Amino acid sequence: MKRSTLEGFGAEFWSTTRARFLAEARRVAGLSTLFALGIAPEWCAAQVRGPLRPGVAAPQQVQQNRAVPPQAVPGANQDPLARYNGILDQPDQLSRIPQQDLVALAIRETSRRTLVADRHTPWQVVHGVLALRWDLRLREQQTGKLISGIEWIMGGAFYDNQPLWQETPYGGQGHPFTRPYAFEGHPTQFLGYMCLANIPLDYEVATPTKVITVRDIVQDAKMQVRTGREITWTLWALAHYESPDAQWTNAAGEAWSIERLLKMQVDEPVTSGACGGCHGLFALAYARNLKLDTGESLRGVWVEADQKVKRYVEEARSLQNADGSFSSNHFLGPGETREFGKRISTSGHQLEWLMMALPQERLNEEWVQRGITSVARDLVVNRNTEADCGPLFHALHALVLFRQRTVPGYEQPKINSALKLAERQHRGKGAPVGESARTTQTGRRTGDQIRRLSSEQEVETLLKAQGPIIESGIESGPASESTPE
Repeated sequence: MKRSTLEGFGAEFWSTTRARFLAEARRVAGLSTLFALGIAPEWCAAQVRGPLRPGVAAPQQVQQNRAVPPQAVPGANQDPLARYNGILDQPDQLSRIPQQDLVALAIRETSRRTLVADRHTPWQVVHGVLALRWDLRLREQQTGKLISGIEWIMGGAFYDNQPLWQETPYGGQGHPFTRPYAFEGHPTQFLGYMCLANIPLDYEVATPTKVITVRDIVQDAKMQVRTGREITWTLWALAHYESPDAQWTNAAGEAWSIERLLKMQVDEPVTSGACGGCHGLFALAYARNLKLDTGESLRGVWVEADQKVKRYVEEARSLQNADGSFSSNHFLGPGETREFGKRISTSGHQLEWLMMALPQERLNEEWVQRGITSVARDLVVNRNTEADCGPLFHALHALVLFRQRTVPGYEQPKINSALKLAERQHRGKGAPVGESARTTQTGRRTGDQIRRLSSEQEVETLLKAQGPIIESGIESGPASESTPE
């Protein structure tokens, strides 16, 4: 027999044998075992490279190889990410998942962490709104039903026997600080975080004395702003609802403007700001972006803001760790940690402001991609690990911003609530919650931690428990923070 014939026979034999082996391995072992053996057959690769979201077509060459028996990918038609379920508990295999799918998995898994109305604090719920906007759902403590997070926040609920919103002589405001991680930790913090949901100015908000609107909260922020008062979240909110050239007179008769707020934020040392200065940089970048959206050139203080943002982009880059995480010391110097809570607090905050600050053409730079993958991987690997709400939702928000900028139509603010309070499905309690429902929030605790609830049955069991839904055991705020976010 000729050599070429032998080679052809050998190739055919190996091809047939390999196909039979893969078919049998697939039947008895499953995808995760094949990956563990280092086998990545064509049918696996085709799934891994499949569409990111329902309705988004995969590349043509991938679709040609997607002849996969339905039983090999249970539920794939309903959830295109289901193909990865077998390897989520194998951290060393996560590198096989394309980045966009890894980010989508991180968002999906983190979004499954459930906050409970009247048990988790308003401060915690607002952080959830920051990340998930109108899609945030809370569990009602008494019924276990899912309700709108924004409707709960705006609907007249009480916490610690205090209302979430107060009428003021100038309009209305979020309940000011009482203790860490309960109400607003900074002036205008609630509206600053929630404005990214693009809540309409005429959206009604319940207080104990009257119904106000978001417009009233904006007006109050303008009236109460003053020198010596923290302005980061005020800039954040007013930049969203006012024009970049807006000017007004505050309650003391002083002339104020968006540019004056911007100048104050530019002049504030980054390392003196909350969360390593990341929120101040986010506010600067957000205001700058809104100015650029007008089509006008940057001049004066706007150039200063732009230069400061660009400087600290490079600072963050220079302090990034080899694994893609950002410095655990923020901008104070290099730092690396193995502790999930601190790592997600620093890397999540850093990535969040970078996703607002970086121009579109820089999102594909290698260091940015490593940072995104690092945060996404951390959230997937630690999806069942208890975590502080603030850092967790800031990290989630970073990935949501990345998806918004790279997946057309993804998670744009979609208002799913009526403007009028009386027309909403959930209108809050309108009266203080009984003290018996607040016993888990007293003492030195600064806020419950949150973990993913794996089933409806577990949710119902936890809701009926006497103790807190999730024991925090923490006595201070999130790592590397001197004040509540």
